[in-house]
Amino acid sequence: MADRIFLQKDSLTLRGDERDIMLPAQYKMAVLKWCRRNLIQIECPLNKDNEHIARHYFGVNLWRIRDEQQRMWFALKWL
Repeated sequence: MADRIFLQKDSLTLRGDERDIMLPAQYKMAVLKWCRRNLIQIECPLNKDNEHIARHYFGVNLWRIRDEQQRMWFALKWL
């Protein structure tokens, strides 16, 4: 899939797959709990350093749901 720039500030750029979904970092635990309860297979596509930058510098998390139907359900709930 195509690469997408989600946010850019100073010399930092947050990139991900165009199918990734960006949400405020404050929802992380609620997102994980909701996904477990609804059997949504979710992952964070960022490595540990990039996840830290995304959460602490930009205040967001990127989420990847590979299954299209699950991703649609996730987007309906969280976007």
